[in-house]
Amino acid sequence: MIRPTKSIVMCCAFGAAMWATGCATSETSDDGAPDQGATAGVAGPRSHGGTEIHTQDDCDPQDPLWVGKCNPNFHGLTFFNDFRAELAATMTARAWEYGGGDASVTSGQSLQVDNRGGEVHTFSIVAEYGGGRNPNNNAISGNPVAAPECLAPASPTNVDIASGAGISVTTGANGTLKPGTYKVQCCIHPWMRTTVTVR
Repeated sequence: MIRPTKSIVMCCAFGAAMWATGCATSETSDDGAPDQGATAGVAGPRSHGGTEIHTQDDCDPQDPLWVGKCNPNFHGLTFFNDFRAELAATMTARAWEYGGGDASVTSGQSLQVDNRGGEVHTFSIVAEYGGGRNPNNNAISGNPVAAPECLAPASPTNVDIASGAGISVTTGANGTLKPGTYKVQCCIHPWMRTTVTVR
């Protein structure tokens, strides 16, 4: 298979980033199955400003090793073996991350969490960062002990989000997130981490 040159990839990535300035919202996938293929389409443009975080990745659905894990409608460029090699060498895969930086939300606002990647990711509030529910990803990323919250049943603070889908998390006295600072990680890809502050 012929791989595109780095300059072409960077140009395409820049163009895609300029187009994808926001995310779609749809219902979450809560089937609980780690690394399952997603069926939702690619998210469309929409912006949430400082009240948004999003998961992202770069899985290439044309690579047979991603079948069942990467949304076939996603337009990623990373082959599975390249993903695993980077993870083994650095204990992280740079394109698999929580984008948008740390979030700071005024109490009473909703926090939008969208999945801009091709794989299922989770929005999981944890007391301390740790491994997730995929033992292979835990071991290769240097997170051998799973965060207990990642092994718990699905809840408003431990949600699977399918490719192209999103959730809205309420904040405030009657919301899911009360005022405070929260550690957030993906329980499938445990190096994907961010924080959310409700003020």
